Amino acid sequence: MSVIPYDLVATKMNFWYKALVNNWPDKAEKTKNEVREIINSMEENQDALIYYSLLEFRHQLQLDYLSSGAGGDLESRFREFQALRQTQTLEGMLEYYYNFFAGMYHFRQKELIHALNFYRTAENQLNSFDCDEVEKAEFYFKLSEVYYHMKQTFFSMNYATRAYNIFKNHETYGERMIQCQFIIAGNWLDKMYPEKALHNLNTALEESLKQRATHLSGTAHMNIGICYNQLEELDKSSNHLKKALNLYREENHSFLPKAMFNLTHVKAKQTEWNEVNDLYSEGYELAEKYRDTDVLAKLKMIKGLYLEYDMDLIRDTFKFFEEKGMYADMEEYGVVGAELLEREEKVHDALELYRVAVSARRQIQRSGFEHEN
Repeated sequence: MSVIPYDLVATKMNFWYKALVNNWPDKAEKTKNEVREIINSMEENQDALIYYSLLEFRHQLQLDYLSSGAGGDLESRFREFQALRQTQTLEGMLEYYYNFFAGMYHFRQKELIHALNFYRTAENQLNSFDCDEVEKAEFYFKLSEVYYHMKQTFFSMNYATRAYNIFKNHETYGERMIQCQFIIAGNWLDKMYPEKALHNLNTALEESLKQRATHLSGTAHMNIGICYNQLEELDKSSNHLKKALNLYREENHSFLPKAMFNLTHVKAKQTEWNEVNDLYSEGYELAEKYRDTDVLAKLKMIKGLYLEYDMDLIRDTFKFFEEKGMYADMEEYGVVGAELLEREEKVHDALELYRVAVSARRQIQRSGFEHEN
């Protein structure tokens, strides 16, 4: 069998990575299998072998993101991934990808502080090797996600806009442009400008329909539903969230539990209790199936606030948020819960949740100050 030059294999691996970034699952799987067939015939090159191992892990992250259980045991795969750092010397591009993909893993696990630490290390490596602007855009996009979930609005908006301005010059990255719109809209919501968020989200919905990207249309509808929930236009919110659920069901998408939680919350605010109970049960089952610990925790809160009035369940949710560094959720749902309990004249418990929200706000402000230095 003839020896295959490593640079040819590396070129194919670059296309594999491009397919992952563009969310082309069929092309990514096909290219991965092609690389697997020829990797053992490649001329010896340790960097290329490490790059292959890094991409394998990135590929599994993508599968785990798109559908339930497809990535297998991601935690054990991450331990294998970590072994690369322990057994190999990583420099330049390989060091960057290791930290970048490790950050993506921790973000997927809702471990936001760990994710940000890896991303910031990756950012320090980004200029240590030659890379095209699309690679920088992909990194900016991922960093904007974690900053958004940490409610660091300025940083998130800045990185999302930088990513969008690069992606718009490359026609094959239409999906990433739409996802940047989602992040920008989310930041507008956090700044209490739902009308501006709706503008971005409606643009994203139009683009997703043009591209026939079902999962992105679902996400657009879900985010529009969240937006109308903030505006207290609950019927519109419910309608969009139901559309999101139907679209996610078509693709068995991992966002199904998230959409189910948001619809359950809206229906609870509408006091449609029969539907709330059904949605809660289905949502809990889906969250367990998809191993979505975030949604499981939030559904506990729904049960404790609306269905049984159980402060221990509510405290469990906020303990989970705190352990994961999800201070934005602590603040948002602390206020939501406190206002509800205050209306029901449960003043002592309302005060407890207001204190939780204040504590979370302090953590967010402290985190923002640390990132500026």
